[in-house]
Amino acid sequence: MNKVKNQLVGRVGTLWYICRVKRIILCLILLVLLVPLMALSIHPREIEQPFDSVEELSGVDFSKELAPNQEAWIDQTTIHLLTIGPGDPLYAWFGHSALVITQPSGSKVMYDWGIFDPDQPHFYLNFALGRMYYYVVASEATWRIQEAIDEVRDVKLIELSFPKEAKFALISFLQKNIQSEYSTYLYHFYYDNCSTRIRDIINAATGGAFQSWAENSPTDTTLRDSAMQNMIHNPLIFWALDFLQGKTIDERLNRYDEMYLPEALHQSVLDFTYPDGTKLAITEEILQDTKDLGIRFTVPENPVSYDWAYGLSGLAIGVLLLALGRKHPKFKGLLLALILFVMAVLGSLLLFMMSFSDMDMTYYNLNILFVHPLLFIPAFTFLFHKKETSKVLSFSVLVMVTLLVGRLILPAIFVQDNLRIILLLLPIFYSGSTFQSRRNSVGR
Repeated sequence: MNKVKNQLVGRVGTLWYICRVKRIILCLILLVLLVPLMALSIHPREIEQPFDSVEELSGVDFSKELAPNQEAWIDQTTIHLLTIGPGDPLYAWFGHSALVITQPSGSKVMYDWGIFDPDQPHFYLNFALGRMYYYVVASEATWRIQEAIDEVRDVKLIELSFPKEAKFALISFLQKNIQSEYSTYLYHFYYDNCSTRIRDIINAATGGAFQSWAENSPTDTTLRDSAMQNMIHNPLIFWALDFLQGKTIDERLNRYDEMYLPEALHQSVLDFTYPDGTKLAITEEILQDTKDLGIRFTVPENPVSYDWAYGLSGLAIGVLLLALGRKHPKFKGLLLALILFVMAVLGSLLLFMMSFSDMDMTYYNLNILFVHPLLFIPAFTFLFHKKETSKVLSFSVLVMVTLLVGRLILPAIFVQDNLRIILLLLPIFYSGSTFQSRRNSVGR
């Protein structure tokens, strides 16, 4: 009697344990689904901008009459836009912009934004939270230009044409910028960087004509597509950064928006003409052109899509996993475990950025619905070769298929350009879900 009672108690305990585990898994699934919905409702938080140059520029009088000595000084002073091409470090892939002031004495002062100091207090914590405090600095231009030449980067100068009054006000503004209370600002890769700061200064000095012209010149690209051209030479890094960014960077740009890229600013300055027919660019001087040297990647002149390459890569990996599952299931399990572990880490990072950081380009990101922390469950299951009853991968496959169908039927709603993400992961996740199903059927 006691033996039967003990067996009954044991079975009840086992059932209770199984139900509890399933409830925990169900709660985790619901949590993963609900947290993104909370993240989707995020309203960008009000973040204090230590120095908003657009606001400061609105208070500058670019038409103030000059005194005779000021006019004589400004006649002998030139302003150049300096554009430096891509470099080797990741932060230099997009190039750099600066303004160079040549004074009557012959001295050349370079003013540039986008300068960061990794030794500043809480730099890495602020970076993780999307609060990147960068600087504007003034330095001797000759050695800075030579430094870029020695790094074998493209170096170009454009002499800018401004009315005397605007020219003097612009230089005065730059001198004010380097004072400590104005030198630090909150950096944003797309909206407030080394190039956009100069774009806004040029616009103010042209009385708003530069912005009016550029905003009436639409382009055929988006922030995501234009950034891709400078990053696609490293497909893995681009894919990871592409994954982390949501739909906010998938709207069509005008030329003013596109000038977050130094090269786009350079070309726009060459193309702009004042209403009276005067060119903004007086002369262009190319100090170094590395296009034919083969030193590093070159940015395609016309936008190129690489969706097909990621699709073929995903298909090849998926077929490989299916083939391994027939002859070497343990090896397939280890490979899947590694892939899913990396995806789970990436999903956890995205969830953190969506929920807690100020990196607004990660908000409204549909990728969290199929790449999320729950992928740790099948990752560790495959690693230890245990039977898996979780439907995490099957759910992710279903979400990806739904998003693909949604892009075809309702493109106005499914605007996020995550086709590269889905094309790479769908065959891989599908091979894992079929592996689960076969092992589960054997276990039963």
